[in-house]
Amino acid sequence: MKSRNNAYGDREFISASEISKYVFCNVSWYLDREGAPRNHGSGIRMQKGVQSHSSLKKRHRFAQLATYAVIMLALVISGYIFLSLY
Repeated sequence: MKSRNNAYGDREFISASEISKYVFCNVSWYLDREGAPRNHGSGIRMQKGVQSHSSLKKRHRFAQLATYAVIMLALVISGYIFLSLY
């Protein structure tokens, strides 16, 4: 990776926006950080990446909601069992 320097000659720190970009898509962060050229082909690949991320986000949200539903069901069942014992 290229070392970028600030005005004082020190190695530049990674900014909060770079961290956010890395968390969203580490490949995109890496390509931007390395100065990869943007052309028509990269635009098409970026569109496919956005679609892929959108699909993953939907699946993640569904899995998250399903997890919450299972936890709530377990709490209701355990509460029912607890109350039926006393």
